[in-house]
Amino acid sequence: MPKTNAIQKAREIAESEEDTKAAHFRALGKFPDQVFHSQVLAMTYVQPAKTEGGIYLVDKGLEEDRFQGKIFLVIAKGPGAFKDDKIAQFHGANIEVGDWIFARTSDGLELFINGNSVRLFEDVDIRMKINQPRLYW
Repeated sequence: MPKTNAIQKAREIAESEEDTKAAHFRALGKFPDQVFHSQVLAMTYVQPAKTEGGIYLVDKGLEEDRFQGKIFLVIAKGPGAFKDDKIAQFHGANIEVGDWIFARTSDGLELFINGNSVRLFEDVDIRMKINQPRLYW
């Protein structure tokens, strides 16, 4: 069975020697579209192909990140995202493009940009901002 474009993109990110965040943005390419309202568009985190223990991940493991992964890279956010209103109070919390976030995969609507898995979340569905995506699973 041939690899899908999404698996090929994930493999490129996983095998990249550059910084994890830079590898994700490079694979994504230019992103000129605008996100509306309080939505946040985030790219699914692809873990490195080689674990810290030296084990190489197979494509099935990389594909599983798409369905089971909970870490995402913010690539765009709407003008109303993380703004206090009558419904949601964020108490000063905010995220920016380039931040790593933790969210439940099923809370986001999946789509693909240039072969990369991304999800569209409501701002209230983002649970936390994190610094080291490799520490979470």
